[in-house]
Formats: sequence, structure tokens, C-alpha cells
Amino acid sequence: MQRCIPVDRLARPDNIVLMRGRQVREIQEEQGLDSRPLPFDEEALRARMHGIMTGEFQAMEAAGRTLFDFPDAPWEFQLDMARQVWDESRHAEIFERLLNYLGGKMGDYVETEILWRCTQAEDPAARVAGINRGLEGLACDVFDQLIRIAQRNGDKVIENAIDYVLADEITHVRMGSKWMRKLCEGDPERLARAQAFQETVDEVFNFRGGRRAAEDLKVDDGMMLTIAREARLLAGFSEAEIQRLVESTRKSAAY
Repeated sequence: MQRCIPVDRLARPDNIVLMRGRQVREIQEEQGLDSRPLPFDEEALRARMHGIMTGEFQAMEAAGRTLFDFPDAPWEFQLDMARQVWDESRHAEIFERLLNYLGGKMGDYVETEILWRCTQAEDPAARVAGINRGLEGLACDVFDQLIRIAQRNGDKVIENAIDYVLADEITHVRMGSKWMRKLCEGDPERLARAQAFQETVDEVFNFRGGRRAAEDLKVDDGMMLTIAREARLLAGFSEAEIQRLVESTRKSAAY
């Protein structure tokens, strides 16, 4: 099997439509649809649950591919990747049930491939930097916001379910932090390349100004996706790394 397989080879049931994120945005613009609806709107919540569910599919596949692509990696690394496959499969089921809870079902919305494209790195250190520290770090931000939205809506089902998943995501980021550094011990150039790959992923998911630092908001009403500083610190990010991410959001063209 080849490494870094193209997204159109991912297995999906017939009712899932997989499209490029750019194509989805173009269709939304052509139809005059607001691509950033109110996060408290029930339809917006259904769409987000569907998007996170398919994101968990891709996270499960990415961890599985990392396990397969690097058979010479340390045994403990392989064990962590296998654990992550299992975790992501549970997360996908949780979000499918939350989607059903909100009155939706799998296939109601398009799946985009941007998460999968961000995993395509030939070095395991870069792979975990991009997936575990970049994408799973983003998940910490997203879930932190969704918990606040659920609290505002008085929805304990969503609040408790996502808090449960967030605990796993923090663990996944910690695994990425550990292995990025451990695999690069004695090789600062390799570490710099892994960190640079993560930074490209982080910049993609600043969402053209859609993610901010909480301290840059005059009022945090839950409308804006913010950097989950506390969760990231628990996950092994240093203050300096969080500050670099903050600076990245401030460089966004839409900021």
C-alpha cells in the first residue's frame, strides 16, 4: 500500500458526499449562503456535529495510516497510534449520536477533505506535529467553544458528551507533543521541519480570521472560535508555543 493516499480512496457509504472545502465555499457563495451562521442556531449545530463526526472519521483514518506508514517507529509510538484509532472511532460514534439527538443523520451534509490533506507528511515526527498538535489542538479549541455554547443553551447532553471527548483530545495532543520531541532528539533540523509543518496546518485553520485569541475579543459571547489556552497547556503546549499561535491568528488576512 502506498503512503499518503489520496482522499478519494477513503471508504465511505454511498450517502456521504466528499468534496473539497474550497468547492463547498464556492457553492455557498454562489447560493448567497452565509458561511458563518450563528453558532447557537440549531441548524448550525447540526451541521457542526456532522462536520466533527466526519472529521473524527478522518482522524481515525489518519492515526491508522500513521501506524501503517511507519512500521519501524518505536513500539510505544505504535501503541499510542493504535490507542488513538480506537479513541477516534468512539468519538465518531458519539458525534453521530449527538447529530441524531439534534434531529440529523449521517449524510445530511457534505464531508470536506481538508483535514485529510493536512496529514500528508512523510516523516512521523511531522505527521504527529500536524495531526496531534495541529488538528487535535484545533479540536480542543472547537470543543471548548461548543461546551460554552451548550452551557448557554442549557444542554447538558451536549455539554457532558463533548467534555468527555475533550479529555481524550488533550491526551492526543500530549502524545503528539511527546513524540514530536522524542523522534527529533539530537536532530534540531528535523524538529524545525516538524514544527514548520504544524505551523502550516495551524495557519490553514485560522479560518481567514475565524479563530482568535480570547484576549483580543472585547466581549466573548461564544460567537467566535478562540484558542483554548487552558486545554492546550494541559496538552503539553508551552506558553511560547501558544503565543506563536496567537500571533498566527493576528496575521490572518481577515483579522
